[in-house]
Amino acid sequence: MNSKPLTYDSLKTVIQYMEPNTRILLYSKIPLIRTVERRVPLRLKELVVGNHHIRVNDISYSYEVYQMNDTKNVVSGRSRLNGRTVCDVDEFGIRDYITKAGGMVPGNNGHVERNLFGDYDRENIPSNEGRLERLKKLLEVEKQQYSQLLNYRPNGNVNGGHRSFYQFTRLREDTIGRIYKQEELELLENEENVKKVVESTKERIKRMKKELVPFENKRNNIRPNFEIHFMKSRGNKPLHLIKRINYTRDLHKAGEYLMEVMFGKRRDFQTNLSRFYLGCTTQYPRSFKIKANKLCFIGDGPLNLDRLKPVIDESSFPLEEISIQKPFHNPQEIEHELIGNCKALKLSGKCDLLLRLIPTLQHQSVDFFIPSYYFEREPFITLIRSWIETNNPVGTCFTFSTYQSKQHAIEVLHFVNNQINGSVLFFDRVDIPMANSKVVRISYESDKQDSYLIKMTVVSL
Repeated sequence: MNSKPLTYDSLKTVIQYMEPNTRILLYSKIPLIRTVERRVPLRLKELVVGNHHIRVNDISYSYEVYQMNDTKNVVSGRSRLNGRTVCDVDEFGIRDYITKAGGMVPGNNGHVERNLFGDYDRENIPSNEGRLERLKKLLEVEKQQYSQLLNYRPNGNVNGGHRSFYQFTRLREDTIGRIYKQEELELLENEENVKKVVESTKERIKRMKKELVPFENKRNNIRPNFEIHFMKSRGNKPLHLIKRINYTRDLHKAGEYLMEVMFGKRRDFQTNLSRFYLGCTTQYPRSFKIKANKLCFIGDGPLNLDRLKPVIDESSFPLEEISIQKPFHNPQEIEHELIGNCKALKLSGKCDLLLRLIPTLQHQSVDFFIPSYYFEREPFITLIRSWIETNNPVGTCFTFSTYQSKQHAIEVLHFVNNQINGSVLFFDRVDIPMANSKVVRISYESDKQDSYLIKMTVVSL
């Protein structure tokens, strides 16, 4: 059987129809095809840039810091005890947020702040040494609670106990630093519930010990070996190691390297939807350019749109849609030109501070989660009148989610009708006349949560 190498054009055609993740794999393994592969347009359904991971369609590529000792221990990422995200550690493994705080562990400071174990411990301890001793004591108490659970035998009630089990799980704050009382243990009415708490307590103790290891390392002058591992996974399947490199105290450099390998220097790279998880400061390689249709931002960190805008190809503007799910502590963020020029805007999260900016939004379509009180106050009426004065075009539509009942929606219609002269009230809407045979229509409709949306639309008569 004769076998001939593919011609340049044939190779381009083959690559063009390959699944994107297969292309990325071949690029990393076969240097001879890299130049050709980069010249073939790459199309993705979805790109996700998250905290320490990148997802291409349904396959994720993650990068984390591992402490290499007898058992591999991931030291970066989000703690399942205290919810804090760790990017980098020092030579002992002490987390970056502790180093930035001058070495002081969180909690026990007189404020409402979780300690290293994720508890709101009310004892005020000014010194770092005292706080660490307190954490060690809490770990010992946790072990005693674990022993209590192992020795406890419930009376019965095999099929019941769901409500009392929930009550037991709510005891966490009240049992910090002490063992369980007998009446508290009796809330666990059957063996199944006891087993659940035993397993969760065992896992919690394991995590508590890991949180204290870096301080033991520092006390004993132990400097563990750290590596960055690049892992690959699909859905809920186990992680697969694809590469390991030395850790040089900057995990974000690994993310920049991964993005460069996957997407750098491409002539034509396009995604339908790009999701960005806010939190870590993402560094984009200089050669990274993307053609995007829709952008989605999720999290509680800053949007950093000035950093993102240069990597979006000019041909993408105006973007079809931008969706933002976050608490808006800084309303000026949505005044960025990237947001102002998109066709459709979706905002959800804590949006109270954005209310004054609603009249300034010039998008044809806006979806907004908003407090219910907004619709029965003067600012909502001012918004309606501003649409009439500016003669907004037909098709302009603002959709407001409130998680309120149908009765509330009906009350909004009556409020608008009473406040604006010339409005016409119908069964399920209010029409307010505009110029050029148009009306501003205020209506309501059911959403997926069995609550009601308020819609504000410009329609022609």
